[in-house]
Amino acid sequence: MDLVNNVFELRRKFMIIGLTGRTGSGCTTIANLLKEGFNKIFPPIPKVDHDGIDNDARKYKIEYTFLKKVWDTSKYSFQVIKASDIIFYYVLKEGFDSFIDSIGCDPNKNQNIDDSKKEQLRKILGEEIKSDFEANCKIVNDIDAYLDSEKYRNISLKDSGAYNEANNYWKFINEDIPAFREKVMKLILENLPELHTSQFQYWGNNIRKYGSIKQEEESSDPSGLARTINKIIKMRRKMLDTYKLPAFFIIDTLRNPYEVLYFRERYSAFYLMSITTSNNNRQRNLVAANYRKSEIEKIDEIEYPNKRKDINESYNTQDVQKCIELSDIHIAHNNEPIEHNSNLKRQLIHIISLILHPGLVQPTHEERIMQIANTAKYNSGCISRQVGAVVTDKNYSVKAIGWNTVAKGQTPCSLRSLEDLYNLNDLSAFSEYEKNDDRFRTFVKDTYKKYSCVKGNLNGVPLAFCFKDFYIGLIQEKNQVYTRSLHAEENAFLQLAKYGSEGIEGGYLFTTASPCELCAKKAYQLGITKIFYIDIYPGISFQHIINVGDRKIELIQFSGIIGRAYDALYNPFFALKDEIEYTTKVNVKKNNSEKRISKSDDAEKIKNKN
Repeated sequence: MDLVNNVFELRRKFMIIGLTGRTGSGCTTIANLLKEGFNKIFPPIPKVDHDGIDNDARKYKIEYTFLKKVWDTSKYSFQVIKASDIIFYYVLKEGFDSFIDSIGCDPNKNQNIDDSKKEQLRKILGEEIKSDFEANCKIVNDIDAYLDSEKYRNISLKDSGAYNEANNYWKFINEDIPAFREKVMKLILENLPELHTSQFQYWGNNIRKYGSIKQEEESSDPSGLARTINKIIKMRRKMLDTYKLPAFFIIDTLRNPYEVLYFRERYSAFYLMSITTSNNNRQRNLVAANYRKSEIEKIDEIEYPNKRKDINESYNTQDVQKCIELSDIHIAHNNEPIEHNSNLKRQLIHIISLILHPGLVQPTHEERIMQIANTAKYNSGCISRQVGAVVTDKNYSVKAIGWNTVAKGQTPCSLRSLEDLYNLNDLSAFSEYEKNDDRFRTFVKDTYKKYSCVKGNLNGVPLAFCFKDFYIGLIQEKNQVYTRSLHAEENAFLQLAKYGSEGIEGGYLFTTASPCELCAKKAYQLGITKIFYIDIYPGISFQHIINVGDRKIELIQFSGIIGRAYDALYNPFFALKDEIEYTTKVNVKKNNSEKRISKSDDAEKIKNKN
């Protein structure tokens, strides 16, 4: 029994769940639920065995029973670290005057409030807040020095002073900073509500860009915030390890892909969990939190712009869309009140049971198919974004797989070089238009000359180019038809026609990004009844095409496990039969009982009976 328990206890010693999602999606709700543990979540009780119970219900019963036994919060307790609190940690580090100077800045315009507003703020906050601010500033800088020196490594049961020092710092970060932050921001917003918008986004952007809330000499440190969080995690982990307790952490909320990369590269037990809800639900949540319409629109533009962010913006600012794309685990939040939200609780029970015991149950139909779509997207030759899609019948039997790329026989954009087009090499990779149209050739030559002096900056990466961008740049007219690639959903639909297939009316479409208007029309025509998607595609396909006519396509936000976590959480350490046999010491193949009847005895009994 020790061997099995030791293996699983080793697995359960450390874990980080990074939450990501748009403001108002419910990340903090999920963090608070996980912090409470099994007994306080009050998950729905499994159905009693009876005729009609399905395999999904059986899986949930296994997960529920397992977690009820194992998820004891006195042992497995999640430690929540809020990224917004750590941003305020940086604010405190700079002192009161820098805080006043940085209030009211717009992350897009970098505009400070005027001097009269600054004086108004000082009066609103008063001398008491200023005094507390400066005292907290000293503590934060002491903590910074403590974390950098890694003195927490000296914590032991023999040295209560070392443990108490670390514990005081942890309580300050986890309790005092949130309380002081709430007090200060509440005073500001009650008196100057126009300063609500984007303040923490502005500070976060500056921390990634300058290493401080102030705009100083640019250092481009997108992992700075993550590194500070990690130092705090290491301190708390050492404290828990002193008492032989597992260290489970939740980071609420990561919104920059390089922060995700920081943790992913350091910890195999790091999982990125995206929390998604419908846009209507999210906006209702923001209105309930006293956000004005103009503020919601500004947040939306920052977090999910209509135009995909370029690499420089993604490096130093929020890029929620990319973080959702990178997520291993997806939670669909239906926005129902927590006490009645059985769907949300079932999702969490499913995820945590597999984290604590990989391979406890098998993937759901939806996870299995979305994992195929997620794998398929890596075949894409698109140099902008990779998307995968799978078409199934109503029994989840795969009928076609697609990814966004050019038609078969043509060369994907990722394998075509602008240099080759300029020099007219590899001619079969390019169209007659690209090779022979005078205007286009002139545009290519002019553009290539701009690249030629900086081409060495690519460090050997091919100078691939997007024809659509070039053509739009030439004619100054946007249109989807200029792309060379088929969309992933379109490619999957065409596989059905190309190779022959029984009808898929009533079937399902799985896609890593919700379908655009063109693909939505095709899905409707084919009789697709359900579309499972991860990431929302900007446009009006939902309102204009999918929800029109004498039938409606059911749109389902995917929930479950895919990507790197799919293999980690569904691949068991031991075959279940071996685990049961080892832990119970019962081997049904061996003769462990004197009462066991031999084959010859069986034969004799049968003979006498006859």
